[in-house]
Amino acid sequence: MDIRRNTHLSHFQLRNVLASTSRTQMFYTGHGVVHRFNPVSGEAKTVIKLPDAPHAHVSTLAADHGVVVAGGFNGEYMLRPVDVDGEDDPSRSHDGVLTSQQSGITNHVQVYLSRQSSAPRAAFASNDQVFRVLDIETKTCVSQEVFAVPINCTAISPDRRLRVMVGDSNKVFITAAESTLGSGKPEILQQLEGHRDFGFACDWADDGWTVATGFQDRLVNVWDARRWADSSGHATPVETIRTEMAGVRSLHFSPIGSGKRVLVAAEEADFVNIIDAQTFRSKQTIDIFGEIGGITFTNDGQDLVVLCTDRARGGLIQFERCGLGAEASWDPDENPDSLPSLETIRQRGRTFDWPRNPLNEWKMVRESETRRRRKAASLDALEPF
Repeated sequence: MDIRRNTHLSHFQLRNVLASTSRTQMFYTGHGVVHRFNPVSGEAKTVIKLPDAPHAHVSTLAADHGVVVAGGFNGEYMLRPVDVDGEDDPSRSHDGVLTSQQSGITNHVQVYLSRQSSAPRAAFASNDQVFRVLDIETKTCVSQEVFAVPINCTAISPDRRLRVMVGDSNKVFITAAESTLGSGKPEILQQLEGHRDFGFACDWADDGWTVATGFQDRLVNVWDARRWADSSGHATPVETIRTEMAGVRSLHFSPIGSGKRVLVAAEEADFVNIIDAQTFRSKQTIDIFGEIGGITFTNDGQDLVVLCTDRARGGLIQFERCGLGAEASWDPDENPDSLPSLETIRQRGRTFDWPRNPLNEWKMVRESETRRRRKAASLDALEPF
């Protein structure tokens, strides 16, 4: 744990203000700033500073593909490279405004690679009910889609063709990643029912078909993209998981290549649920004192970092995943009572990690299975010889 007490949570509902690009690059919010912290060296810097204006706060944060992106309360956004400070190289930094509407708070941002461009893009969900995509290289808005309700969180599929969206509605929206309808109309392919309140968290797993949504009804629904609904057309989640005390504000699946697959669901305060994403029948709950500003996987998925925004004890809490390399000896038939049905096993796969398929072939697997086993062996004490 690194207690710094320079954390700050600007919004009581938006809890995606933590991002990481490596085990030495952590980004989190303070009072009108974004800090970069290296937990290995202990070095900390301020990489983004908002102007001294009323209500100038960072509402959402994301970092990937060499850039950190922050969104603000007044529709503003900031781009910075992850390796240097914006003041050191202004040509690589950029500030802009997405909307001037009074309700233009930036609810969520995701940095991703598009099928249409080699440069990364930033997907902004704003409270003015508009979803915008920004080309980071050209600093231009390439598309915007108008929804009937504000969107609070989005996640793109591994093959970059679909998106899952949740917002101020009890429905889950599955849309095309790039709408072909024109005139700012979103191409909504599915509207899934099954929640009873507004949604603030979602994620798409690296297997290409497992989707998770978290709403204020204290439920996490897990969906299968190969079968959104039953034969009668009713939306049917494959699993429903109840949280401990409050609604989920942040959801993240472990990345492919990191070992045992898990789904991490962070509530707005105190509790982080680590769910077995193979069976969805067991979970580990970590009790953290204070408000939670976000969660992220780092170190190729081997570490989980939680941002605690408590005023007195706020800071970064880092957890190391145990059982590294256990997939080498894992036998799905060892304890058949803990397994789901044979049909579920066939659908989800018997693999320990996320199964590889044409939907995720393009994703870079940073560590092979052999390297993970060697790393696990190196953690054990060697006998003298």
